[in-house]
Amino acid sequence: MNKTRYFACTLCLILTLFAQTDFAQAEKAKQIDEFMKPFVAANQFSGQVVAAENGKVIYEKAFGLANADFKIPNQSNTRIGIASITKYMTTIILTRLVESKKLALADKLSKYIPDFPNGDKITIEMLARHRSGIPHRVMPPEAESVAYTSAEFVDKVKQARLAFEPGTSRLYSSAGYSVLARVLEIVSGKSYSQLLQEYVFTPAGMSDSVDFDGDAIIERRAQDYYLSPDGLVNVPVKNYSFLVGAGSVFGTARDLYRFGEAILDGKFGESVKSSLIGQTNLNGSGSTNGHRSYFEFAKDKKYGFVILSNSAGAFDLISQGLLQILQDKEVTVRSFSIPKTIPNPYQNLQEFLGHYKRSDGSETEIVLKGDFLYSSDIKLYPTRPDCFFEYRFFGGVCFTRDDAGKIKEIKWKGVNFDLTWVKQ
Repeated sequence: MNKTRYFACTLCLILTLFAQTDFAQAEKAKQIDEFMKPFVAANQFSGQVVAAENGKVIYEKAFGLANADFKIPNQSNTRIGIASITKYMTTIILTRLVESKKLALADKLSKYIPDFPNGDKITIEMLARHRSGIPHRVMPPEAESVAYTSAEFVDKVKQARLAFEPGTSRLYSSAGYSVLARVLEIVSGKSYSQLLQEYVFTPAGMSDSVDFDGDAIIERRAQDYYLSPDGLVNVPVKNYSFLVGAGSVFGTARDLYRFGEAILDGKFGESVKSSLIGQTNLNGSGSTNGHRSYFEFAKDKKYGFVILSNSAGAFDLISQGLLQILQDKEVTVRSFSIPKTIPNPYQNLQEFLGHYKRSDGSETEIVLKGDFLYSSDIKLYPTRPDCFFEYRFFGGVCFTRDDAGKIKEIKWKGVNFDLTWVKQ
């Protein structure tokens, strides 16, 4: 075979392989679209989805409403809160400042905030690893609608009682991450927003992401909603300054995709890459008020996807199905149902009220607002005696009783979790 014919055959083979790959990716994108349709038709998802295969985005689409009052649809450039994925960004800033010797993980918190209670026992590493003992939330929900500077919010955290002796246990803590963000501001002489831009947004090319500012107009920002048996309802008003460094970033699914790619590509440095990527993949999630977020990337970039939602509904079911499609597995989420809610079957809901705690130290308060039970801002809709449904995590909530008939536990089960909370 002469050289000309050899190269022609090789080129033909390459073009055929490319065509086959493009066809397969188009078919997978079509499969994703068909999978999404029933959730969107049932108003159980509003937000954005980005999916990729072998480092190439094959699907990008927005669903539902960014603003229900004016019937403004979500678009691919609509900004939605990424919630606790913000903590990954704080970790990246911390790592870069440690590398530049602005601070050390072993430093005591008292070195930077001298009057912080037990600050001589809490290290920077404890804050980053949720081992400081600082509670997850330190204020009642109604206080979270007020604007705070990072320094003012730290003053609120100072008033909270530690859940345990620093370093002796682990408790997920957004408040602890807000304290960490304040430390990063102090050591750098820059605001958290400036640190985000320098160490995260610019290196990753995240042009649509911003840190929350309650006084600023955030263009293209979606409103948050909860779902109910009657459709969308407004969420409680929040000023996300109480989550600086912990859940304060708003962006797009495409920007969050860029963020994941930047980690995998080492754009934030090898230390960040090795610390954030697991054995097989990179993933992260968040949930605050009405918005939820999730991203997952295979370590070798064979697949990757991002979901952002401003009204989550069946968020976890969608995440599970997308992963199965991208991994070429059978999609087990073939249908879904929402339990039928019933009128309140109780004369008195007082017996359900109280403080509940999990074995890992997490706590929740069951309160009564009007004729409904709530866990924080999560409304519980009765479905049968002692059992309820909540739309925030698409979960079933059943109270169990002891031999005397008194409430003793909550069994809270969703798509990816099965939790038990014991009444205190």
